[in-house]
Order: sequence, then C-alpha cells, then structure tokens
Amino acid sequence: MGAIRRLSKGRYRVNYYYWDEHGFRHRGRKWFHSREESLAFYAERVREYRQRKAAGSRQREHVTAAGFAASVYVPWAAANKRSWERAEKYILRHFLAHFGKRRLTEISPFDIEKWKIELQTKKGAASVRRSLNLVRSFFKAAHVGVKDRQGQKIGGGFIGINPMSAVSSPQIPPPTKPPTILTPDEIAALKPDGTRGVDLALFALRSGMRRGEILRLRHSHIDPVAEVIYIPHTKNDEPRTVPLHPSLKEIIDRQPKYDACDFVFAWNGKPVKDCKTTWRALKKRLGITRRLRLHDLRHTFGSYLAMNGVDIDERMALMGHKSYIAARIYTHYYTEKLRGSLDILSEAYEAAERSAKGQREGQKKGSVEDVAERAVS
Repeated sequence: MGAIRRLSKGRYRVNYYYWDEHGFRHRGRKWFHSREESLAFYAERVREYRQRKAAGSRQREHVTAAGFAASVYVPWAAANKRSWERAEKYILRHFLAHFGKRRLTEISPFDIEKWKIELQTKKGAASVRRSLNLVRSFFKAAHVGVKDRQGQKIGGGFIGINPMSAVSSPQIPPPTKPPTILTPDEIAALKPDGTRGVDLALFALRSGMRRGEILRLRHSHIDPVAEVIYIPHTKNDEPRTVPLHPSLKEIIDRQPKYDACDFVFAWNGKPVKDCKTTWRALKKRLGITRRLRLHDLRHTFGSYLAMNGVDIDERMALMGHKSYIAARIYTHYYTEKLRGSLDILSEAYEAAERSAKGQREGQKKGSVEDVAERAVS
C-alpha cells in the first residue's frame, strides 16, 4: 500500500495510492509536520484502497476473454494498431475460439503453452511468434493497461498476474535457402516507360522499402534539403529514414500531383491501395513466368548490397531490420565477398612463405661463407 517515513526536522512523508476521475491508480506522496496527522491520513488511504480493490475484484473477476475483447481490447486495437485489419483480428478470432468463454483470471500459462503447441503443429515459427505477440498485447491490456494515441490509459486491473510472463516465443530458424531475386537481365529490362507499374518497381528496387511503406509515402515525408525520406510507420512500429538518392528523386518527380492528395503514388486524386494487377501486367510485359513477388525487389536490394561487400550493420540501417536474424537471410549472397577475403588471406600466406624461404636461404648462404672464411684463415 505505502509507507510512512520520518524525515529531518520532524517531518513525515506518506507514500500512498490514489485513483483519478477515470478510475486509474497512481502513486502519491504527502508531507506532514506531526506523526498523528500522517498516521490518520495513512489509515484513511488504506481503507479507501482496500474498499476500491475489493469492489474492483468483485466487478472484474467474472469478465470473460470474449467480454474483455469486445469491450476494451478490440476498440483500442482497431483504432491504434495498423496491422489489425490485415492480420491481427483473425489471430484474435482464433484465440477467442479456444478461450473466449473462459474468465480472464482462469487462463493460466499452462493453457497458453498447450495452445502454443497446437499452433506449432500447424504453422511455422514466425506465424506462432506473431500470434503470441498479439496474445501478449491482449493480456498486457488486461493486466496493466495500454495507452492510445492521445496517451489515455485503457484497460488494466482485470487480472492480477499476466500468464504471458511465463510463456516464451519459439525461435525462428535461420534461412536454409537464399531469397528469390531478380537476375541482371531482368534488372536491365526495368527501364522507365511512364507507367505506374515500372515506377513502383524501380522505387522498390532502388530504395529497399516495403510495399506498404511505398504506397503510404507522402510528399510531406520527403526532405529535399536533408535528402532523406522519413518513414513514420514501419512494420516494427519504429520510424526510420531512407537516403533520397537522385534516382528516387527522379521517380518521385515523374508522379502526377494532386491538390487534394499528398500521396506520392496516387491515381485520379486517390492513393494507390493495391498494385497486384499492375505487378502482374509488368511481369507479363517483361516475360517473367516464374514466381516473383513485388517484395522480392526488396530482397534483390538487400542481396545486391551483400554481394557488393556492404556490411550487415549498414544493410540493417538501409532496410530497417531490428535483428541480425532478419539481416542474415542475405548471407547466401555474401559468398563472393567472402571468397575475396579468402583470396587476400591466401596471398598473405604466400607472402609469409616467400619471406620465410628467403630468410632460410640467406642464413644458409651466410653459414657457407663463414666456413670458407675460417678455412682460409
């Protein structure tokens, strides 16, 4: 609850909890000049705290997972999480199919582990990690609460112990095969022809940005003075910057501009939301029949950086990777650089061998001359 501490000059400090008008708990401190006043204040706060805690537990102990999702989590996630419509609402639907009718206080780490094992029999490690991250966010909202974009706290206090604190996510195994990339002939065939599909492909190929980042790009995100592109919303929810190369600036300048639309890639005054049809038409025009996605242009960007000797830290900065696991996918195309390093090592070994051989020959020659000099003398 709190504590009373005696300070210098006969003062007393009381640490306590209090609730604001929205029902959220905060910590507070208050100072008194007498011990009796501090004890009376402390006793009153203890009484309020126990009453509020008992009332809250009685009110919330019967809340089910489905009830909490409908009343608290889903409205918050739909308004604050960009990936909600694309993926997370389907993961939550699958989670609630197992735990929706159960109370939040009854769901244990053992139950989550059983659900995780079931997922691992059907999905890969990356998909299981994505599902567990959503469930972790779900129980965080029930345990301590989450904040919306205005900084307002939502949820909290529905469970006393977070069951996800004892559940670990599976490790993603390293890639066993290199990603699909464009061949040099296919890259050479991508030349500006005034069509939106080619400009999108060239922009992805030269910037390494993801499809969603390109389609959400606005003119206000571009700083021509600093020569950078600011990306406020990324896959890992951390903003980043991309250098504004002259080739990217040419593509941006070619796009039509609309007064009512600030998006770089727009059509008839509206932002481009999908480019699947354009990408299929472009592949057909280039004669590409193999499976090739627009995201493979980002793989091409990273692979050619690796093939030309760019170290992994610079690649992570250019592509917005947070972990070395994601950046190591392009190690397969780093072999040419590694082969060059081995050539340098071989030359160093040969130089050391030649130096050692010369020293041995010099020592041998010197010993013969010494013997001849001693014989003459």
